[in-house]
Amino acid sequence: MKQQDKEDPRVEESPSALNFEYNINRFGVLFLLAIIIAALAGLFSNGLLSSASKQNTPHTFDVNYDRFARLMSESEINITIQDLHADRYMVSIGNSLLDNYQLGDIRPEPDKMYSHGGTLYLMYNAADFPPPLSLWISITPRKPGNVTSTVKVNSEAEITYRQFVYP
Repeated sequence: MKQQDKEDPRVEESPSALNFEYNINRFGVLFLLAIIIAALAGLFSNGLLSSASKQNTPHTFDVNYDRFARLMSESEINITIQDLHADRYMVSIGNSLLDNYQLGDIRPEPDKMYSHGGTLYLMYNAADFPPPLSLWISITPRKPGNVTSTVKVNSEAEITYRQFVYP
C-alpha cells in the first residue's frame, strides 16, 4: 500500500470553537477565583463581610448579627443592652423573625416570655441582670430570601436590620 493511499490523520480544527474554549478557560478560572475569595471574605457565611452590628440612635443597645445565613443552618443574634437604666428590660423582636426563623436557645433565659400580635417579648428583671446585658438568640432560617427584622428594648428607638438567607 502506498503512502498516498492512506487517509490524512489530521483533524480539521474550528478556530471559533478553539477561541470559545480558550475564553471559557481564561474567564472560568477568574470566576472560580472570585467565588473562592468571596467565600473566604464571608459573603456566603461567617467572615469579614458577613458580620454586622447596628446601634440605636441614643446608643442604649446594639444588635450583632450575620448579614448572610444559610437555610436550615443555625446562627446567632447578640443583643447588648448598655446604658439603659430601668427596673426591667422588655426586649421585643418583630414578627418577621417568628415568621421566617425557628428560635433555638435564648441565653440568658428570660424571666418571662410571650408573643402577641406576631411579636416576641422577652422580659428581664434589671436587678438580676445589671447593664451591660448580653442576650444571645439562636435562630435557624426556614425560608430563603431577604429578611428584615426589628428589635426594640423598652421604649427606646428600634433597630431594623436585614439578613439574606441563601437556599
